[in-house]
Amino acid sequence: MVRISGRVLVQRVVSVLVVVGAMSAAAPAAAGQMELAVMQGTVRDDAGKPLEGVTFRIKDLGRGRETTIKSDKDGKFYRRGLQAVEYELVVEKEGYQPINDKIKLTAGTDRRLDFKLAKSAPEGAGDFAKGVEAYNRGDHAAAVQAFEAAVQKAPELPEVRVNLALAYFRLQRTADAVAQLEKAAALAPDSPRVLFQLGGAYVEMQSLDKAMAAFERGLAKQPDATDPLAWEADVTLGAVYFAKGENDKAIAQFDKALAVKPNAPAPTLGLGKVYFSKGDVAKALQLFQQVAASSPGTPEAAEAEVFIKELKKP
Repeated sequence: MVRISGRVLVQRVVSVLVVVGAMSAAAPAAAGQMELAVMQGTVRDDAGKPLEGVTFRIKDLGRGRETTIKSDKDGKFYRRGLQAVEYELVVEKEGYQPINDKIKLTAGTDRRLDFKLAKSAPEGAGDFAKGVEAYNRGDHAAAVQAFEAAVQKAPELPEVRVNLALAYFRLQRTADAVAQLEKAAALAPDSPRVLFQLGGAYVEMQSLDKAMAAFERGLAKQPDATDPLAWEADVTLGAVYFAKGENDKAIAQFDKALAVKPNAPAPTLGLGKVYFSKGDVAKALQLFQQVAASSPGTPEAAEAEVFIKELKKP
């Protein structure tokens, strides 16, 4: 059974606060200045990139007074002249999980704090997780129901629509699957994976021109045939070219796939069909025999055996 991934939406995210050791400053001359402290540091996302515009709200627990600080374009923040007391701290930015903590500032000391904010799970994450679980246990009706709920809550996420399409396919709802993949491709026009899925869906519907366009777009984004998805797309596009009567293009696609995986049964069988169509019976027979000998027990070998039998008839 094909298993689908829930990593995009259901990956566990954790907000992290890292407190770096205090940096001692030179003791001020005046006793009154000793009551003040400095708070500074950096804030980054979970990939280590600086975050601009993060809000730091610190509330004096004794007096109730609240101070707000913002991070700059380098993710740095700085505030001097703070009372040396205990504070309630909230670090927040839209789209990220907030941090709630307490800190104590010490007179005459620069307190340095480095923060890491993780992105919040989007709406529909719970429904998406339920859909993944249902799909992987084979309950495709329940998977559709859960993914449809997730789409309602997060309609802008292409991954949700791709997985809903896969569940639709399992229920033979091909038109609905194609509709979801078309919307996913509109949301992620540069995603080879989405375009390859869409091309395969068009093949299922016998919409060969649309399938050809989707695969060509996807392969333009990911031309490296060593990538497993690109390799499968190369083979399928070769079959589409053959079905459209574009034999030379089909040969080029199958040869490209065989350069990465020599003797792979699918592209070898495809080449045999192309050469048979071109009238090169000897070449076709050689390729069919190669498939039967190198990949016994596979569907491709069974199909090759049929061709061999017909070609060897007196």
